[in-house]
Amino acid sequence: MTVLEYIKQKPLILDGGMGTLLQAKGLKPGELPELWNLTHPEEILVIQKTYYDSGSNVVNTNTFGANPLKFDRETLTEIVHAAIDCARAARDASDTPHEKFIALDIG
Repeated sequence: MTVLEYIKQKPLILDGGMGTLLQAKGLKPGELPELWNLTHPEEILVIQKTYYDSGSNVVNTNTFGANPLKFDRETLTEIVHAAIDCARAARDASDTPHEKFIALDIG
């Protein structure tokens, strides 16, 4: 089912914050949270899986600040691919029966 088909039938529930949860897991002030897709993917997966398990239909990738002003092209590509991989792994690890979608988050 596509997200458009889904929203014709039911409300779409989005996930919540990522940054504050990463801070609780040890993200330091000034540290770029997008890099955690590469250095701490297991932490990203746990947060996203928790959102799915709590009833969210949509989990945003950890890419809010991923842009060419902060990262060179190669690093940016690596971050985005790793973020999508984390969200897919979280979706696949969640055994809740509701529909699950992934959104690329760009601030």
